[in-house]
Amino acid sequence: MYIVTTTAAHRVMKKVSIIVPCFNQQEFIAETLDSVLHQSYGHWECIIVDDGSTDGSAAVIEQYVKKDRRFQSFKKANGGVAAARNLGFAQASGELFVPLDGDDKIHPDFLQRAVDCFNTHPDTDLIHTGTQRIGESRKIWRLPAYSYEKLLWQNMIVNTTMYRREAFFGVGGYASEMVHGFEDWEFYVRLLNPKSRVRFVDAPLYLYRVKKNSRSTELVALGKVEESQRLIYTRNRAKYDECLENPISIFGKRMKEFAPFYSSRYRRTLRYVHIVYGAVTATLLVVVAGLLAH
Repeated sequence: MYIVTTTAAHRVMKKVSIIVPCFNQQEFIAETLDSVLHQSYGHWECIIVDDGSTDGSAAVIEQYVKKDRRFQSFKKANGGVAAARNLGFAQASGELFVPLDGDDKIHPDFLQRAVDCFNTHPDTDLIHTGTQRIGESRKIWRLPAYSYEKLLWQNMIVNTTMYRREAFFGVGGYASEMVHGFEDWEFYVRLLNPKSRVRFVDAPLYLYRVKKNSRSTELVALGKVEESQRLIYTRNRAKYDECLENPISIFGKRMKEFAPFYSSRYRRTLRYVHIVYGAVTATLLVVVAGLLAH
């Protein structure tokens, strides 16, 4: 993984195509499109794909199409995020592609920082950034550091990234059969390889909305996690076979790589529990002392 910073000296105005699939996101789609509209980098187009919404999403989308000519919209029968993204990117004219879900947002400097990185490092294949949760949680989303070998076993790249147009079409876009989630993970497995240059902008520029009910929670509730993981494997069996000549060794390496991440998360959680416990205990002692004094 490469952590990068960028400067204005390398700025070249590459056109960016942002694709926003939307299915019944009337409550949030305006926030998403506002975050695009307020980008400090202005050379973009935003293609919204209404994936068969039955709420008021279409009316909100139409307002933005009328407001700024850089917005375009298409409507299709509901078929899932992957198919909606593919339709949007098929209409796109930009050199660089960015997928953005209809309930998430991007920081005003997301495009500028990512384009600067591509200009500064022309060998870059994909750029991802730090992630800030919004909605039901406000915590920074901490993910393991990227390596392709680890990516085969766990996704550590969020769904809103930036990659090249030719790379997207070179691997055939997103897998439309990944209707239950993990379509971004499966796409990255095909898009990248052990020699790919993946760079990380260490700033919370992607704003991921956490909701009580989301595609991720539905995936678990419907018991579709294993089915989606199996699809990733079967669609990319050759890539996994290269790593499984000695599965015992691979398992050991993966455990060593992931263990520090989960251990540090456990230590942070334990530390927060101790802090809260100490604060509660101190408060109770003050209350008890006050009662005894009376």
